[in-house]
Amino acid sequence: MSQLNADSCYIFTDTETTGLDINFSQIIQIGSLLTDESLNQESSQDIGCKLLPWIVPSPEAYLVHKKVESLSDDARSHYEMMKLLRSTWLDWSKGRNPIYITYNGHRFDEELFRRQFFWNLMPLYITNTLGASRLDMLSTLQLVANFFPDSLNLPIFEEGDVSMKLTDWSDANSIEIENAHDALADCVQMHELAKIILNKAKPVWRASLKGSSKNGNMEILQTEPFAMIGEVIRRKKFTYPVTYCGQNPKMNNEVAVADLYYDPDLLNELTDTELLEQIGNSGTAIRKVRINKSMPVMPSDHISDIDRFLDIPYEQLVERANKIRNNTSLHSRVSDLLANNQINYPPPKYLEQSVYSGFPSDADDLWMERFHTLPWEERSKVLDGFEDTRYRELAERLVCVNNPESVSNETLERYHNFLNQRLYDKGPWTSLEKTLEKTRSMLLDASGEQKEILKKLETSLVEKYELNSKSL
Repeated sequence: MSQLNADSCYIFTDTETTGLDINFSQIIQIGSLLTDESLNQESSQDIGCKLLPWIVPSPEAYLVHKKVESLSDDARSHYEMMKLLRSTWLDWSKGRNPIYITYNGHRFDEELFRRQFFWNLMPLYITNTLGASRLDMLSTLQLVANFFPDSLNLPIFEEGDVSMKLTDWSDANSIEIENAHDALADCVQMHELAKIILNKAKPVWRASLKGSSKNGNMEILQTEPFAMIGEVIRRKKFTYPVTYCGQNPKMNNEVAVADLYYDPDLLNELTDTELLEQIGNSGTAIRKVRINKSMPVMPSDHISDIDRFLDIPYEQLVERANKIRNNTSLHSRVSDLLANNQINYPPPKYLEQSVYSGFPSDADDLWMERFHTLPWEERSKVLDGFEDTRYRELAERLVCVNNPESVSNETLERYHNFLNQRLYDKGPWTSLEKTLEKTRSMLLDASGEQKEILKKLETSLVEKYELNSKSL
C-alpha cells in the first residue's frame, strides 16, 4: 500500500553475478542510483562482495564483468553486502514511495535479490511492499520501439530488426559509458535513457510508471477503448490490441486479455475445451499475462497516429472491445478455465529453490530479527529456535561461513557435507572440477586481459579445490 500524499523516488539497480542460474548463482556486485520523481540524481551506491565458499563461478561471466576482486578473501562478505543494500534502499525511500527500476530485472535481477535476501534471512519483498513498486525498462523500451519509434534513435539492424540490448540503446542515443557490464554503469545507462523517454516519449513513461504496480496494470488492461501490447521478440516487433476478459481467482496475478484481431463473436461459439485451447501465452485468441510484472502495454488513446499500428480499422477494434468488455459470461468462463487448469509444479528439491515455499511464521520473523542483532559468536545459540527447517539450515550456513569457531562439531560436519556436495557432486549448480577444466581449456587460447582474468579465476578455483578436498 502506498504512503498517502508521499512523493515518489526512483531507484535504478543492477547486478553482476557468478552465472545465469537464478537459484544457484551469486550476486557479487550491486549498483544502485537514486533520483527524485523528476529523474534528478540524488545519490548512488556501488557495493561488492567475495564469493561464498560453495559457489563456483562461471568463467564466461568473469570474462564479461571482470570482477576479479570478488575472488579475494579480503572483500566484503555476501551477508554484509545484502545487509548494506537493504539498509541503503530503506534509507533512500524513507517518507517516499520508491519505484525500483531494472533492465530485464523481473526475470533476473529481481529474482536474484529475493533469493539472496532469503539466503541471508532478510525480508524478500522490499521492491514491492510498503509503498514500493517495480518497473522493468525492457518493457518501456519495447513500447518505444513499437509505438514511438521516432522519439529515440533505435538500434536497428538489417530488415528493420531492433536490438533490445541496453548497451545498443545507449550507443544509438550517444550515451557514453566507461565501464560496460558494470552494475553501476548499467544504472547510469538506464537513468540516461529514462530522461530521454520522459522528455521525448512522455506517454510511454507514464504508462510504464502506472504499470509498475498490479493495480496500475489492471487499470491499463481495462482501459477504454482498448489497450495495446507492443513486444520485441528476437528483434522482431509485434503489436496487439487487447482488452481484459478474465482473472484467475486462485492466482490473482494471472489475468487474461482478448486479442482484438480475433473475432469475439467466434469465442462465444466455442466449447470449454475449444476455448481452453485459445488461452495461451502468445499466438492465441486469449493471452495470459502477469499483472505483478511490467508489461509492454499502454492505453491505445495515448498513442499518436494509432491507425498506423493497426491491422484492421480502429472503429472495428473499438466495437470488438466493447463486445468483450460487456460479455460477463465470457469473463466467467475464462476465469474458471484459468483456475481449473493451473500447472502443478513438483516441490523444490533444493533449499535455494524453495524461496516461494511459504512465508515465515511470526515466531520465525522474530527469531530472524534476534539472529541479526546478536554478535556472530552468539548466533549459534539460536539456530535451533527456528520453526521452519529452511531458515534453520540457512542460519547454520551463515554462522559456519562467518564464525565457524562458534558452532558444534555436529553442525560443522553438516556444513562440510553440504559444501562438498555443492563443489563436487553433479547437480543444477556449477561443479568445481568441470569449471576448473573449462577455465584451463579457455586459457590455452586466451591473451591479454582475458588471460589475466582466467589465470586469477584458475588460482581461486585451485585454492578452493585444495582447501575443501582436505575435509573429504
